[in-house]
Amino acid sequence: MEQVITQLPLYSLPSVGFISKLSAMPKAEILLGERFEKQTFRSRFEIAGPQGRQLLSVPLVHKSTHASIAEVQIDYSQNWNVKHWRSIETAYRRAPFFEFYAHYFEPLFTKKYVLLAELNLEAIQIVIKILKFKISMELNTDYKGTLKPLNFESSMDYNQVFIERNGFLPSLSILDLIFNEGPSSKDFL
Repeated sequence: MEQVITQLPLYSLPSVGFISKLSAMPKAEILLGERFEKQTFRSRFEIAGPQGRQLLSVPLVHKSTHASIAEVQIDYSQNWNVKHWRSIETAYRRAPFFEFYAHYFEPLFTKKYVLLAELNLEAIQIVIKILKFKISMELNTDYKGTLKPLNFESSMDYNQVFIERNGFLPSLSILDLIFNEGPSSKDFL
């Protein structure tokens, strides 16, 4: 019997829904050749801040409008990485499992990756390691189109740091679930 391979975009610290779909796949193909789309979760992710949803965006060097995600470079002309990590610390330092998992994610914001794809792949590999997924990922540099939008909504509720202030905020970055639920995160997926 032939194994089905699902093609996925390369998101930056993907949503709980994305990771939930990924966890159900024995084999996934990450599309590095896909044309980069601005203002998508390929270079953005959302966390739960004290004032509600907080969008964190990785600044990019824009050279070509037809560049593949594998060619897009990160812009370090501002200290975005330091600001992003401080935002994550502010949002999650009171989360029950922040101190147990922060050291896995902090290097994503201290190491200076040249390409967005390098940062995103490293982030997904960290998540797979923490959640102990058994998944085979292949990288596809041949696909040259744009993947049609996929629905990665997640309706599962779990404890969040600012839930009493903001209510439950669905579809946040997987950081939210890991820092709030720790080892039981896999059960929610």
